[in-house]
Amino acid sequence: MCRHLAYLGPPVTLESLLVDPPHGLVRQAWAPRHQDVGRINADGFGVGWYDRSRRLEPARYRTTRPMWTDSSFASLAGLAASGAVMASVRAATPPSPVETSSNAPFTSGPWLFSHNGTVNGFHDPSTGLRVKLGRLVSERRAGGIEGCSDSEVLFALVLDRLDEGASLGDALVEVTATVLGLTTGRLNLLLTDGLDVAATAWGSSLFILRDVGLAAGGMVVASEPCDDEPGWEALPDGFLMEGNASNCSSKAMGDADARVTHPGTQTTPTGPVEAAPPLEVVVHLQPGEVESALLADVRAGLGARPRRLSPRWLYDDRGSELFDAITRLPEYYPTRREREILVDHAAEIAALTKADTLVELGSGTSEKTGLLLDALDQAGNLQRFIPLDVSEATLRAAAAGIADTYPALTVRAVVGDFVDHVGRLPVGGRRLVAFLGGTIGNLGPSERASLLADLAGGLAPGDALLLGTDLVKDPARLVAAYDDGAGVTAEFNRNLLHMLNRELGANFVPERFQHLARWNAEQQWIEMRLRSIGTQSVRLPGVEMEIEFLDGEEVLTEISAKFHREGIEAELAVAGLRLAEWWTDTAGDYALSLSLA
Repeated sequence: MCRHLAYLGPPVTLESLLVDPPHGLVRQAWAPRHQDVGRINADGFGVGWYDRSRRLEPARYRTTRPMWTDSSFASLAGLAASGAVMASVRAATPPSPVETSSNAPFTSGPWLFSHNGTVNGFHDPSTGLRVKLGRLVSERRAGGIEGCSDSEVLFALVLDRLDEGASLGDALVEVTATVLGLTTGRLNLLLTDGLDVAATAWGSSLFILRDVGLAAGGMVVASEPCDDEPGWEALPDGFLMEGNASNCSSKAMGDADARVTHPGTQTTPTGPVEAAPPLEVVVHLQPGEVESALLADVRAGLGARPRRLSPRWLYDDRGSELFDAITRLPEYYPTRREREILVDHAAEIAALTKADTLVELGSGTSEKTGLLLDALDQAGNLQRFIPLDVSEATLRAAAAGIADTYPALTVRAVVGDFVDHVGRLPVGGRRLVAFLGGTIGNLGPSERASLLADLAGGLAPGDALLLGTDLVKDPARLVAAYDDGAGVTAEFNRNLLHMLNRELGANFVPERFQHLARWNAEQQWIEMRLRSIGTQSVRLPGVEMEIEFLDGEEVLTEISAKFHREGIEAELAVAGLRLAEWWTDTAGDYALSLSLA
């Protein structure tokens, strides 16, 4: 999913339109409020704007960087002004790659176009949808398709309708009908020439603001409101809006509605769509267990001094979303370094392990998993994928995406904690157990020893462990990775207090706690802490506690240990594991190790 916006009206700066509003597009990149598929739009963004006194074609800025991290855009946003703007932040739909050419807005001549949603089955070779839709595009417009996203094909189809003389609204309705005659999908389409705008709401939210607030003297069409001011009107699902700054209207997409099936319908004029293999989700982490563990940890951790909480509580659904955003920050190098190693060595890992089953511990969004799955698939061995994660919502979304991408793959997702439930993972086959992201560094030495021993004890002959570890380096770089300039890690850390308020009825004021990241040279780990700003009393009715925080008193919320090769090799050996291969990125920042029982 993505978020997009169009503006027509008196000239405004890009900063005042996209950055300054409290829930503007830059915030929607990492904290959308109305997005029901995915919660992070960090795979790049684009902005197009017009100066029709000089030329009909819009100017455009696009990048694969998350919007909140792009200092180049921030420097121009306060100076560039326009009365006609389109902008979008992107979450790439797997397996669509993260590349600039796939980021909206797309442009041709005077047109700007954006698509919020997905064409279901577009990348699935078994459906042939990509080829079928591509054949409907004229030769002239097909030559303008740069990348491989479904949105570019939709734009080419829209341009063909415009070339034939269709109005903006009719072009969008006709293309919607064409696509939904073949498959299902979310098709919020947005089109402008700098004078008029048209948009469809099909499967996702869309709002209109006219002549008030942010849209004073004009109009804004957006995936969700940019502020909490009155005046935002939701466009009903299945409706089209079209118009300009002085006059616009909306209507049901009757023509499209009569010819196509609605989102989620499984029957099309060409026959039934084959359903994907069943996706099984096994829940070991029952609500009662989670609540009991939380209560015990809060009583023990906050009821003593120094105060601390387990890092597992950072990763509720919202925390998992924020951590996904953190992995894309420029300061947070581990994800990029680990991906570099996987790109270079995934085929070698597949050849060495000959695994037919990939088990991923702490899988999160499973973003890097595709590299391993592709390598195992290309080696001709892949049969099963078993992701395990504590966040059920994140796990279900990620597992469903993998199942859609690999239709022949058996996916058995496990909701659980890797410390407590690793012994209950499915067995059989030749397994590659992947524990990536440097997550093992969140455990203290005794916890690491216990987990590695459990993993070693569960490996059958022929199984292997792929372990990701961050390496010791300049402390300044380490601290910056856990205290980013955009404040996303601080939001992630304080989200722990929001969780306690929600689950235990506590009355923490998160803004009264400062996020800290500190390098502990003796232990060779980063410590994340929350420091009380002033003296304050906090009630936690769920555990029948009232805690007095002194000014400057801290709560330890997470450690992230860093390693040397000899240290990792020694810990593996104690657990009964033999280090077979060791790979690092070109900068020597990060390591992947392959071990055998």
